[in-house]
Amino acid sequence: MSSDRHASVVVVVLAGVLLVGAGWAESWEGIREGAASVRTVRASFVQEKRLPILARPLRSEGTFVFRRPGSIRWEYRTPVESVLLSDGGDVRRFTKRDGAWVAEAGAGMESMRVVLDEVTAWMSGRFDESAAFTATLSGGTPTTIELVPRDEGIARFVTRIVVTMAETPGAVASIEIFEGADASTRIEFRNMELNAELGDEYFTSP
Repeated sequence: MSSDRHASVVVVVLAGVLLVGAGWAESWEGIREGAASVRTVRASFVQEKRLPILARPLRSEGTFVFRRPGSIRWEYRTPVESVLLSDGGDVRRFTKRDGAWVAEAGAGMESMRVVLDEVTAWMSGRFDESAAFTATLSGGTPTTIELVPRDEGIARFVTRIVVTMAETPGAVASIEIFEGADASTRIEFRNMELNAELGDEYFTSP
């Protein structure tokens, strides 16, 4: 699996798991019912990546926006500005260089489309029906979902993912992606807003 596909897997996983809830989501049926009530999601996030070669975590900040049935905006604002847009099956990625947005292309973009097909099921709360991940639900306070890759190609880069749900239905407190014995990426979501009216501009231009 290429590094582009690795990045694609991570971004799409994060997008999909944002649609679950907590407490009330102690069964797969409850998660599907909760996901069905969410039309849109808008949130800020703080990401910390830990690697053995880093003295301290690499911190990034940005925003995530989702609209049913499958429009996504995943934007990093610091330390490097980049954005992933998905709308109606059209997937694009941009990076800001010298003050201007530059579109990226290549095999990595096709990988994003493949992975987005998988996350469509997750956005309906159907984690237990995933062909790429084995999902284990652990009830309690807080409720968590652990995702373990079935595909050996994905497992080379992502060994498991732990989603911790918030108390508010439709909200996620944090996501931690384990990328081997000593590397991980943790994302904490803040200021989450559900079911706001979101225009097409969020998903069509950087």
